[in-house]
Amino acid sequence: MTDDALLFQRACLYAESKAIGLESKDRLGHGSDGSVWKSSVPTAVKALYSQKNYLHELECYTRLKNAGVQQINGFFVPVLEGFDDSLMVIEISIVKPPYLLDFGKVYIDEPPPYYNDAQLMANAQAEWRGWFGKHWIRVAGVLRLLQKYGIYYMDPRPSNICTGEEDDEEDDSTDWSEMPAEEEDE
Repeated sequence: MTDDALLFQRACLYAESKAIGLESKDRLGHGSDGSVWKSSVPTAVKALYSQKNYLHELECYTRLKNAGVQQINGFFVPVLEGFDDSLMVIEISIVKPPYLLDFGKVYIDEPPPYYNDAQLMANAQAEWRGWFGKHWIRVAGVLRLLQKYGIYYMDPRPSNICTGEEDDEEDDSTDWSEMPAEEEDE
């Protein structure tokens, strides 16, 4: 059985345990951490490959839910609806753009080892800034606000952080570490 088939099987087992269905085998999304399907409720059911990524993602959604966070810097954040540790499946609300999702590659409570390497972080920020263009300042604010919850989000890409607009890729060379972040909307 392929990895995708195993993930789908685990998502189906989770859905059955919650007396919901999955709308189809067609995924809402997929990546190196796992795959996501729309449920009949409708919510998103995500099955993850690794326990580490599952635990990090679950911890982030739990922290944000417990803090009552549904938006950060104007980006909607899915709300944790359910989970199953044995299946490594998370159920979250479905959000529309602008949104922030996919917490599988975060660091919890401590930044990654390379975080204080000025050159590595400058290179990463340049790449991220290129992806988000004129929206970079807002996205950088999201990253800073997440740190308030002990979440170091190190995978900001347009598939994970959607601005809801086509980016005209204007360059904004502002260093995000110096930017004050707006407060989250609760």
